[in-house]
Amino acid sequence: MMKSIGIVFVLLSLATFSCAPVYIPNVHNAPLFRGAGEFQTSISFGEGLDAQGAVSITNHIGIMGNYNYVSRNTSDTNDEDYVRHKFWEAGLGYYENADKMSYEIFGGYGRGEGTSYGSYSWFGPTELNATGTYQRFFIQPSIGSNDNIFNWIVSTRISLVDFEKFTYDNVVASYDNPVLFFEPAFTGRIHFGKSPIYSQFQTGFSFTTQGDTVFDYQPFQLSFGIGLRLGGKPKVTTQPE
Repeated sequence: MMKSIGIVFVLLSLATFSCAPVYIPNVHNAPLFRGAGEFQTSISFGEGLDAQGAVSITNHIGIMGNYNYVSRNTSDTNDEDYVRHKFWEAGLGYYENADKMSYEIFGGYGRGEGTSYGSYSWFGPTELNATGTYQRFFIQPSIGSNDNIFNWIVSTRISLVDFEKFTYDNVVASYDNPVLFFEPAFTGRIHFGKSPIYSQFQTGFSFTTQGDTVFDYQPFQLSFGIGLRLGGKPKVTTQPE
């Protein structure tokens, strides 16, 4: 037990470590619907606050919406050394649900804004708080189990992050170099009997193969949350005698 607690604290420490992340990946929303007319919503806490929602329109089509907010001070001695981040996105997806397994693929678009304390070459060699605004396109395939108690979900999000500009003290610096990120994640969900409420945890990584980027990003995330799942149960069919 103590060893497990120690591992959790190490992961939490890693989750909050980065020099000056202006891009912070949000928690993956992987609903894995059971059928048409299902509604899911959840709130997770980790790097910040993640609020998510999803609705299945038909037995194969679903939509989702997500919001992320981060606000923290990264120094005990400097009040100006802080990170602020907010992001929203929407997506459309296709899903299949079988007896024991289900899978889906979502794609979508979002916009975000991040402020962090760091060194930006456009504004001189000194460290300062700069704000970057960006848009993100993503594709996210997921696969997971169907169980009454515990479900596992593996998802891999491919994100194209396009920072449009950085701003400091009313000075605007344009930036035109989209970065492709690979962001795998593992989600565990624990259901409480027949209750529509479930708890979940998620751990994920974010990395790029495009070499050094001019902006810092959060490479690891760990979150815990609670969710609500209503409707969408598959119809029970009876075999003819």
